Amino acid sequence: MIKKKIVVLGIGNLLLKDEGVGIHVVQALKKESLPENVEVVDGSVLGFDLLPIVQNCDKLIVIDAIKTNEKPGTIFKFNAQDIDIKRDTSVSLHDVDFFQVLELAKRLNKLPPTELIAIVPKEIAWGMELSDCLTEKVPELTKLVKDEIKKTSSEKIIERS
Repeated sequence: MIKKKIVVLGIGNLLLKDEGVGIHVVQALKKESLPENVEVVDGSVLGFDLLPIVQNCDKLIVIDAIKTNEKPGTIFKFNAQDIDIKRDTSVSLHDVDFFQVLELAKRLNKLPPTELIAIVPKEIAWGMELSDCLTEKVPELTKLVKDEIKKTSSEKIIERS
């Protein structure tokens, strides 16, 4: 049986406290025992350099901070295929909007099923540590990713063109 290639991609700027939450989660996941078909990637703020990673997997799980008016520490989980990823304005905290990478992959017919796990930051300021609020949420975010990996590992492979 062929297993799906699953990429867990943490994005964010590690130098801006909570903006680097995706990186902190992938660092925690790299210490975990994960199946062979799972690749954990520190995507930092690479922008369009992430396109080949997005295009060359069967399932993408993205962890990032997201700007909303919700309480800091609020976690969102949604499927990229269920939202309009074409945006006129950035909803990301990065200079290059990751949604632009997803949109390009979609236009190239190379967007795999994609789960976005995002958390509202408390503090965006110089520093490499997370706020206490987000530090407390790293285990929950890690569990959400591992649950998604487990769910995906039980799905059958569907050929994409």
